[in-house]
Amino acid sequence: MKTYRQIWEAPKPFRSDKWDHYLDLYDRYLLPYRDGRPITYLEIGVQGGGSLCAAREYFGPEAGIFGIDTDPGSRAVEEAGIANRVFTGTQGDFDFLNEVIAEIGTPDIIIDDGSHQQGDMVTTFLGLFPVLADNGLYIVEDTHTVHYPSHQDTTLGINVYDYFKGLTDKMMADFMHQNRHRARFREHPDAREGRLDRRNPIGTAIGGLHFHDSMIVVEKTPYREAWRRNA
Repeated sequence: MKTYRQIWEAPKPFRSDKWDHYLDLYDRYLLPYRDGRPITYLEIGVQGGGSLCAAREYFGPEAGIFGIDTDPGSRAVEEAGIANRVFTGTQGDFDFLNEVIAEIGTPDIIIDDGSHQQGDMVTTFLGLFPVLADNGLYIVEDTHTVHYPSHQDTTLGINVYDYFKGLTDKMMADFMHQNRHRARFREHPDAREGRLDRRNPIGTAIGGLHFHDSMIVVEKTPYREAWRRNA
């Protein structure tokens, strides 16, 4: 079975560019989804189509491979029969994104390699992470654009790192309930009454939040209250 790097470096009918260290990170995070199930893969920013080519070979013929791009010419990879569908639109248009999800179903993997504008990276995550499959994967590429004056556009007043670094403590929202963890969290979760309030629906759905050079990776995990077990 070829690695992502081997697939990327082999000749392909369509080409795109990636930073070299991404190739090994892809293998690290995408490998668990390469188990024969028909996953749904959505990439924002198709460019020349090379990444959708690689995804098709990596995940196989049963996978649903979809792309989004502002350039109608990117549909060539769909017309060649490699991608199931390439949608033309902007990632900042929530109505458009909702139409995409309605057509492709629940994505297992979402990769944002789109505009790289600060606001787009954050708002697209806010719109798509909630519809990502449980145990799904969300990757934001080229986050080094936080340093580019040309990529500072945002209506939120924050950049991509302001937002994602701010999520780290939201993953532990259960512990905002002072003293309750001393008794409640020692009980088996199935034996507890009621539910905790004030949970951040995005933060508590994050099983892992990873920062790499120019890349942020978010693993989605079904929420389960904290449980402090005794040996």
